[in-house]
Amino acid sequence: MAELNLGKVEKHSFWYNMLAFYVRPAFLYFFFKKAVVTGVENIPKNAPVLIAPNHQNAVLDALAIIFSQKYQVVFLARSDVFKNPTIAKILFFLKILPVFRLQDGKEKLELNELVFQKSVEVLEHGRRVAIFPEAQHIDKRHLRILKKGIQRVAFEAEKKHDFKLGIQIVPTGIYYSNYFNFRSVIQVNYGKPIRVADYKELYYENEQKAMLALRDEMSLRIKALMIDIHDLENYDVYETLCDICDKPLMRLNGAKYFSQSEKFKADKQTIERVEKIAKHSPEVFAKIAENVRTYSAFLKSNRLKDWVVEQNASLSLIFLKMLLMLITLPIFLYGAVNNLITYLLPYKITRKLKEPLFTGSIRFTLGMLSYPFIYGIQTVALGVVSGNWLYALGYFISLPVSGLIAFTWHRAFVKLTAQLRVFRNKKMSEYASQISLRNEILQTVIQK
Repeated sequence: MAELNLGKVEKHSFWYNMLAFYVRPAFLYFFFKKAVVTGVENIPKNAPVLIAPNHQNAVLDALAIIFSQKYQVVFLARSDVFKNPTIAKILFFLKILPVFRLQDGKEKLELNELVFQKSVEVLEHGRRVAIFPEAQHIDKRHLRILKKGIQRVAFEAEKKHDFKLGIQIVPTGIYYSNYFNFRSVIQVNYGKPIRVADYKELYYENEQKAMLALRDEMSLRIKALMIDIHDLENYDVYETLCDICDKPLMRLNGAKYFSQSEKFKADKQTIERVEKIAKHSPEVFAKIAENVRTYSAFLKSNRLKDWVVEQNASLSLIFLKMLLMLITLPIFLYGAVNNLITYLLPYKITRKLKEPLFTGSIRFTLGMLSYPFIYGIQTVALGVVSGNWLYALGYFISLPVSGLIAFTWHRAFVKLTAQLRVFRNKKMSEYASQISLRNEILQTVIQK
């Protein structure tokens, strides 16, 4: 069998915790605008655990699981993310192990046996292993048919111990408001665990039936914890409907203010409502889809998003925002100029990626590696030129803070220009007709 040094990932690592102390807050509170984690109490504390999340955003999915809990998790991920030697070292240090596929070469497939054996060993130590049951990510809010990797590890480990090891599988759902953008929203939902020992009798009776039964149960539970759009042919229609219907449904649910948890609940309700319409009234669904595509084309042609149309800001509010942005312009310029390299470097490198879903993963990893180095050079240069190292220290502290403020200012500016376009379009007859169309879509979905 080929060689693959997997180290002692089953052991607790002090240096892993030290790195996580630095990376976790940067991942959950800096790279993402908001991080929501629910159901952590569902993960058994004193039992071997297999975590089964959906897979939509390359390495960021693994990091979402790793940093949304305090335990050290051993993760199995696609081998192609290990191609870059530097990234591979970081992933191994983070206890992320490669799983090889046929396209990686037949000679490497036998390495999976070593990886699975190591996973069993980790479980035997009472630790946590995470495996993507889909085996491959997808750039849509959709759960693919689950593969057999996680069931294989679970049953092999339990069979070795006559189903007395006590492995529990925790279905997990991961949600991103945007797969690519810095300062988007992430939500991780941990569900109630599945006891592998409950499948003991079925496994000894028929191993294949047990694998399929466990797969189906995991699939059902993961879907409940994520946004799952089944109709890929009309995927964009469902996405737009979620944006149109979220706030009205939140109000119907009694929510007093917008929150990510309420948005998640409303989106699931929207999908459920529209799926029922598609099933029982296909002609009504066809009309909804036609209206949504017409409305979406209007938004695209005018470079608008649904939220800005729904918000319908007044001229006085727009003027107030313009005044506030003018006052804070010097702060933006300070942050933008001093963070120019840290802004441009990740975007330059990821601009022409063959697989866009690696964009966020590479930007985050590159930021963690390069930002301290770039900030350090700028700070030392200022200290040498000015001769005042206390001033240089203050400058160093200001860099990430001012950079974040500058990015927020720029996003606010983009939103303000969109509101100005809406205000300008209000005078056009087409705009009024599209608002009527939007209201018709909303009423049809909410009332059904």
